[in-house]
Amino acid sequence: MAGPSRRLLLAAAVLGSCLQPAPAQSHIALTPDPPPAPQVGGAVTLALQPPQSLAVCIWYRGTETVLSAEILTYVQGTGQRNGSSYTGRETGRPDCSLHITGLMLNDSSPYSLWLPTTGSLVSVTLAVYEMLSQPKVLSSNFTVVENRTLKLTCEAPPSTETLLWDCDGSVLVPGGRVELSPGNQTLTVPGVGRDDAGNYTCEVRNPINTVHSEGVIVTVIYGPLTAHISPPRPLHLLLGDNVTLTCVADSFPAPQFHWSHNGSDLVPALTSAVLSLALRGAEQTGVFECHATNPHTGRSATASVSVALGPGQQADPSLSAGAVAGITLAAAALGGALAYVLFRHCRRKKTPQGSTDPPPVYENVNPPACVRAAAQPGSSPDPTYQTLQPGTRDLYQELRT
Repeated sequence: MAGPSRRLLLAAAVLGSCLQPAPAQSHIALTPDPPPAPQVGGAVTLALQPPQSLAVCIWYRGTETVLSAEILTYVQGTGQRNGSSYTGRETGRPDCSLHITGLMLNDSSPYSLWLPTTGSLVSVTLAVYEMLSQPKVLSSNFTVVENRTLKLTCEAPPSTETLLWDCDGSVLVPGGRVELSPGNQTLTVPGVGRDDAGNYTCEVRNPINTVHSEGVIVTVIYGPLTAHISPPRPLHLLLGDNVTLTCVADSFPAPQFHWSHNGSDLVPALTSAVLSLALRGAEQTGVFECHATNPHTGRSATASVSVALGPGQQADPSLSAGAVAGITLAAAALGGALAYVLFRHCRRKKTPQGSTDPPPVYENVNPPACVRAAAQPGSSPDPTYQTLQPGTRDLYQELRT
């Protein structure tokens, strides 16, 4: 049938009836090959349901019955006539179904079937999918300071039909502090807290397949708000005691520490969380403070503990460690002298039996001149005993013995 003649035939059919939608029970069913959904490279059949015996049926791309959108006309007994939107991949069938092969993404469109003999128009939307590639989570910064805003974007492939967000195995839904853009492509968490840290993924789905992104680790920087020293109570120690002070502060990353004693930084500086103290004198007593600082948040916290001498250990706080050591050495020397006097005293009390007189005490004295002059010529007196003379007894010594 020539183009003008075919148009006259169709026009006559239209004049015989009003152009109206098909009855409510009529619809177009999509049958993909392969299932479950039309996909790139596959095929699909669009068929009127329930089947009807029709003399003429015309398929259009879109929802308007204009010649520029016509794909084909199928006339019973004559066959298929191709229109301006025909691509060479469409085939009309006697049951008025339309079969499309070699599907492409741009085949996604509404399709309409016009039944001239009844004046009915039935439409359906064809969605063509492709196998989804792996999405990717993007962000300007995966490390966020507490109370600021976390923003993640899912770079999803074109055929995505559904997009979901997941954190540590739990699906995120709008509500509370979780905000999702239309289509869920962007996740926003204002006022982020430390509990929002974790492993984030996005998941894309369509009727063909489901794919997850690689996980990204979101880190929340926080603290410290407070610090604590263990043991926390005031400490009463004995001289010579050893004690370990441990500073704890809840912060990420771990805070930087430094210690002070009675308001002055320890010298040399101590940057460890642990302070080991060996109490040697009163100058080591007082207040020890731990200062914890997080340079990423600009926050710091301080804790303190008091160290004092225990009962019976009071000492002049002005004494230095050297003074305490000097006192100890002096006491040792005094004890040695006292022991020597007692030893000499005990030896003098050992007198011969049967004698009532104390034994004579001898000592070396310089000889008088007359003794030196009495030496006989030619003699060689022993110089050791030459000057031994009976010592003069001390009245107080006798009283002491």
